[in-house]
Formats: sequence, structure tokens, C-alpha cells
Amino acid sequence: MRFQLRFFSYLALYGVIAVLSYWGAWLLRFGLSIHFDLSADLSGIPENFQDVWWQQGLYLLPLKLLLLYALGLFDGFFRFFRFPDALRLSLASGSFSFICLVLWYFTSVRFVPPALVLAGDFLLFTFFAMSFRVGVRIVDEWRQGRMLTEGAVARVGIIGVGEVGSLLAAELLSQPRQGMRPVAFFDDDSRHHGRSLHGVPVLGAPEEVREYFDSHNLNKVVLAMPSASAERIRKISVDLSAAKIPLETVPSFGQLLNGADTTDLREVRIEDLLYRDPVKIDSEKLKSLIEGKRVWVTGAGGSIGRELARQLGALDPGLLFLIDSSEGALFLTEKQLLDKTADLPVEARVVDLRQTKRIEELIAADPPDLIFHAAAHKHVGMMERQPREAFLNNTLVTLQLARMAVAHGVGSFCLISTDKAVEPRNVMGASKRLAEKAVRALIDAEQAGSTTFSVVRFGNVIGSSGSVIPIFEKQIAERRPVTVTDRAMTRYFMTIPEAVGLVLQATTFQEKPGLFTLDMGEPVQIDAMARDLIRLKGLEPDVDIPIIYTGIRPGEKLHEALHYAEENVESTQHPKIGRVCLEAKAAAEAEDFIAALEALGERAANREESGFREALFAAAEEPSA
Repeated sequence: MRFQLRFFSYLALYGVIAVLSYWGAWLLRFGLSIHFDLSADLSGIPENFQDVWWQQGLYLLPLKLLLLYALGLFDGFFRFFRFPDALRLSLASGSFSFICLVLWYFTSVRFVPPALVLAGDFLLFTFFAMSFRVGVRIVDEWRQGRMLTEGAVARVGIIGVGEVGSLLAAELLSQPRQGMRPVAFFDDDSRHHGRSLHGVPVLGAPEEVREYFDSHNLNKVVLAMPSASAERIRKISVDLSAAKIPLETVPSFGQLLNGADTTDLREVRIEDLLYRDPVKIDSEKLKSLIEGKRVWVTGAGGSIGRELARQLGALDPGLLFLIDSSEGALFLTEKQLLDKTADLPVEARVVDLRQTKRIEELIAADPPDLIFHAAAHKHVGMMERQPREAFLNNTLVTLQLARMAVAHGVGSFCLISTDKAVEPRNVMGASKRLAEKAVRALIDAEQAGSTTFSVVRFGNVIGSSGSVIPIFEKQIAERRPVTVTDRAMTRYFMTIPEAVGLVLQATTFQEKPGLFTLDMGEPVQIDAMARDLIRLKGLEPDVDIPIIYTGIRPGEKLHEALHYAEENVESTQHPKIGRVCLEAKAAAEAEDFIAALEALGERAANREESGFREALFAAAEEPSA
């Protein structure tokens, strides 16, 4: 019913405008006079047109309406009219004139009006149609603006007059129901100062926001600089937060490219202060690797596994098979995927990977083409107290799953590793180091078959469960002291989508697989991060929120590394992915290492606690495997 109403409304609108513009074009071309009875003196029309000019209109009018319909001018809403709509309208009107000119050139004049009449018709129709649509939008915006009281509209200052800032201002001005009105711009480029954009003045640099905030009755400020450096964003954010000025930001470039709207504003987060250049991914190569394939993701309920599932789901897999031992976490992953794409071929199984026979049955029933192994026990402190569990889940499961992949002809197997596997000082890192070495040993022992193995090693990801940032944020929210282990401690950080995108990209290097490390940027000082988080909440470190230094815990290092000093890292096709060059072991030596892992697995299964931790580190300590 609504479609029919919209269709006939547009039909009536464009029909009336088409008749008026056609009639007006004849009047303009031949100087006809219009009498008060609305009749026209036709004496100025050439004799060969006097009897047919109105007949021509009878078949030219439906042609014009058909072109308008074909180009989508009957869709959408009256009150929304933007440049793409204007372009389609001009194209439809121009196409009509062009077709008529071709007919006029090749046929009798009885069929088509003269060329100048057609030109006048094009100009008049385009002008009247656009004017009406723009007028409807102006009236609608005025009406919506009147509906909002002045007190209900937030007066907003926008930092950045680039493309994103311009788009944000245009959106807010055209959508009064957003409840925000841009009244001032601020920008680093002094050449823009004193000018205006969309009628909004550029008052000065971001440092001048404090000066103008009260004088211009601003309610909040929005950062619209997604491409600015992390240091610049940090300075602006910390300064404004310290001044108690409400600050929000537009989505990141990556989010904007994925369809986020510029008006999806949010608070500035720590990842904005750690921002690095957007990671470029070869989407076509990834899609060719994943499209139509059966893909497994283990640990799909975790932070990395869930993001892997999300990004893989967007690449049109033939089947996305998700495994996790946590029912609740796996349910959330599956729900998020299906909420976004209801017909995504996804299957979720709650199963413990240590149930070897069950996993063997699942692989044998429908062998996958690719396996992304993200399942792991990762909490350092907890694993220090349970070394057997860390070994069984992180090391032995990896070896067993890799062997199953070979046995059933899985094309690609990717292990997600960690920087804690480099010179490990904690059980979790040692168990992951052994997982890396287990995969390498299969290759060196010539037991990899047709399966392509890759290992991707990276540092901390922002937002993962149990990581330091959520802990700091909770402490700040509860106004409790923020606990930092050591003033000098540093860590590498990367957003989860960025890390997973690079993991997938590394998997495409099928011609030369191996151990890969990701460019994590510069290491971040944990103490500085904690202070920035406090300031982002408008508080002052050591004044509003104290910082307590607790000392390094067992197994922790002051600084992490992404590779051993002895390891040579070569560049790859991607500037943010490096390949670690490893010397191949003799097949017999690799087989002995696998046998040692199996023996260690028997000790773990038999609950032999004595000396187990020492044996774990002894097996992991050799740098080149």
C-alpha cells in the first residue's frame, strides 16, 4: 500500500512538472503569448507543428516518466534529496532529450519537437523538479527544527574541517532529530581559520576550544580527525578531558569503510590514542582463499576467535564451523554472526578439543579446507599454578589437531601464537612456544603431508578478556587505585580487528608459509597508558585516582619481544607482516622432539606434578625449532 502511494505520488509530481516544462519550452522558443484565460496564442508556432505539438507530448510524456522510473527516481522519500538524486534526475532528463534529438534527426518533424524546444524542456524540467524536491526538504528540516526546543539541541563544536568533519556537519544540519547542531569548527590548518563550512565558522585551532567553549555556549566537542596521528589525538583528548569538556569522536576509518555512519559518535577510547595507520588487506586474495571453503575456527568464543569468525563470515565461506568449550561464549559468537547475516552457513559445536576421538569424528565426517586454531589457555597468573593444564590444552592439543589436519587432507592450518612464546618466563608462554615448535617439528619430520602450516605471533590485543585495559577501566569507574606492576613496563598493543585481519592475510602466503610476526608498532608504557585512561575520564592521576605500583609478578617480563635475537625476520608481500627464517632440523631430530612432547603429555595426563614445570621450560628453551 505504501509503495503504491509513493509510486502514484511521484507519478503525479513528475507528470505535472513534465507537462508544465514541455508547454513552457514551446512558449520560450516561439515567443507565444499567454492570455488570462490560460489559453495560448499559437500563431507563433511554425505551420508544420501547429497541429501536432500537443500530440507529440502525448507519447513523449510517458517516455520521460519511464526513464525517471528506470533510473530510480520513484524510490526513496520526498524529504531526502541529495547530490546522487540530482545526478540521476539530470541523467533521466538528459537521456530523454538525447533520444528525442536522435529521433528528430532521423525522422519526420511530425514526431519530435524542434531541438531548441527539447533543450528548453530539459532545462525547465530539471530546474522545476529539483526545486520542488529541495523545497520539500527545506520545509521538512524547518518543521523538524521547530519541533525541537532550543534547550533540547546540543550545540556542538567539531574538530577537523576535512572530509569527515564536513560530512558530519552536513549530516547534523540535515537531520535535526539527531538533537545536535554544529556551531563551530576548529582545525590545525591556520589557512582555514576565519572561513566557514556549511555556514559554520572555523574559529581557530583545537587548542582554542577551551577559550570558545563557554563564550559560544557549546555543549560538547566532536573529534572528526580519523587520520590524525595518535600523538595529536592524545594531546587534544587529554587537554579537553582535563578541562572537563565533554568529548566524543567519529568512528575510525576502518569502521567508516565497513558502513558506520559519521553520526555514530562515541567516547574517545584508549585505542584512539594508540591509533596507527589503517591496515590494508588484500581482500580479493583473501576472498579467493575462503570463498566456498569449509573453515574451522577453534576457540570461537574468545576475543580472537570471535573476530576471526566475523571476518571469515564476510568472505562467503561454504561452511563456518565454530568450536569452543564454553557454551555461553560460543552462543554469543553464533548469535552475532547470524544477526548480521541470517543465511550464513554456520555450525557451532560445544566440545573440548582434548576429546581427541570426538574431534577426529568431526573432522572425518566433513573435512575442513582450513583450520584457524585460536583455542588456548592464556591467563598468565592462572597457568603459573596449573602447568599441566597449560601444556595439555595449549601444546598437546595443537600437536594432535595438526596431525588430524594432515591425516584428513586439510589444506591450511594456522596457529595463533603470542609474543610471550619468545624467551618465555611463564608457563603460558612456554606452552605456546612448544605449540609453535610442535608445528615446525611436523614439517621438519616430513609429516606435514599436503597441509600448509602457518604460525602467527603477535602481542596484546585491546579489549580481550582479562587484559590490562578493562581492568584499569573498572578500577577507574569504581574510583579505586589503579594498579600498575612497574613504572618501566611496556607492552605491544593492537586492536583485535587489525590483528585478525593480518592473521588472515598471512594465511594467504601459501607459496611460502612459516612463522610470521605482526608489526605491532612501538611498545606502549603501561604506566603512561593508565594515566591517559584516567585523564580521558576527566580525572587527574595521583590526585583523583592514585596509582599503586605492585611489582612484577612471577613469570612477567618488563618488555616483550616478537622474536628471538637469533631469529632473522624477512619482509613479506605485506609491510606489516614479517616472516621468521628458521633453520630446518633433521627429520630424526624433529621426530625425537615430537616423541618428547608425547612423553611429556603422558606425564601431564598421569598428573605427575614433580618436575613437570622444569621439564616444560627445558623443552621450550631452545630458540630455533
